[in-house]
Amino acid sequence: MDEGQRWAREGESHFAAGRYAQAVQAFSQAEAWFAEHDRPVQAAEMRANRGVALLQQGEAQAAYEVLRDLPAFFAQHDDTRRAGLAWGNLAAALEALGRRDEAVEAYRTAWRLLEEAGDGDAVAYVAQALSRLQLQAKRPLDALVTYDQGLAASSRRLHQWVRRLLRAPFRLSGR
Repeated sequence: MDEGQRWAREGESHFAAGRYAQAVQAFSQAEAWFAEHDRPVQAAEMRANRGVALLQQGEAQAAYEVLRDLPAFFAQHDDTRRAGLAWGNLAAALEALGRRDEAVEAYRTAWRLLEEAGDGDAVAYVAQALSRLQLQAKRPLDALVTYDQGLAASSRRLHQWVRRLLRAPFRLSGR
């Protein structure tokens, strides 16, 4: 394991424990190490992790600044899955900044890319976030449909169970 990977693991450990400031520092160190050793994709991953940790700290503007160019970076590297994840992270930052319309579009882009990449569990996560925004916009039926479609993409048994539960009232009512 190289030094960049050690920093990344330390960041993940801090993040999992809710020590977001320490996670930001460790991910910054990992990012710098990977950049210095000509590993731009890994450096960008650490940058994304740092942005998510900043979001968890409540530093939405700083997170946005860190995350805003990552979707284009991963797209340039022909990494559809990472580009989709980057759009999802950017959408979360936009949502935290109160830029809901931009967040909705970013979540939709994330959904499309993640679906294309075959990452159903990430699609389910994005669908939950998009559904939440639709509920806030007082569009409960849209939110329900979005949530149901997102759960349909997931391979997780719990998601499939919740999806069946959501559909039960429609079956009972004959719809």
